Amino acid sequence: MEDNDHNQSTHAIITKVELQARKKNRYNIYINEEYAFSLHEDMLIKHRLMKGDLIDRTLLEKVMQDEERHAAYLKGLRILGRRPHSRLEMKQKLGQSGYDARVCEYAIERLLEQGYLNDAMFAQQLADQRIAFNHKGRNYVRYELKAKGISKDEIAQALEALDDDAEFEAALTLAQRKWNSTSGTQVDKKRKTMGLLLRRGYTQSLVRRVMEHVQQTTEFDEDLFD
Repeated sequence: MEDNDHNQSTHAIITKVELQARKKNRYNIYINEEYAFSLHEDMLIKHRLMKGDLIDRTLLEKVMQDEERHAAYLKGLRILGRRPHSRLEMKQKLGQSGYDARVCEYAIERLLEQGYLNDAMFAQQLADQRIAFNHKGRNYVRYELKAKGISKDEIAQALEALDDDAEFEAALTLAQRKWNSTSGTQVDKKRKTMGLLLRRGYTQSLVRRVMEHVQQTTEFDEDLFD
């Protein structure tokens, strides 16, 4: 009888498990009739916490650790819901949210295992978008991917898979727009148009091809009115 009394005194008792009014997936946990903490329902189910259960310090610490890890994982899902992120970007975002390095790493590994984080896929998607819609060249793409923590091999693969024709057409559209909006001599037009293309990250060889096409087209148009 004395052993049972001692066992009861060294444990806290969950006296209430209450669903939160505003957040339907979170529960308030009361220990010894006092509010102690809140939990996501996934963690409540994982640890099978129920009213009347005994909970010692070791279990409580484990529950709190799992709750923080799960919260970081859910935060990662919300971040990815806004746009794709690289692994490095995710680490930075979670760190900015107040999670320590070990918790961040746990969340990232889980996201990787489930396929939500994939640097190779991220690199390819970003490269395609920059080329097709943002009128950026592969030099710009290479620099941006490197800044986002993408490995050299994954950058190389993303650039190798780019559509050369799509890049040329995007650069040509940009060049023609710049050429037509630039006043001055042919030399002025050429200098300013080439400068824009190079700043956008297009390679020198591509810029030369684009400029040859622009100048030939322009000369042909001017000949019509001679």
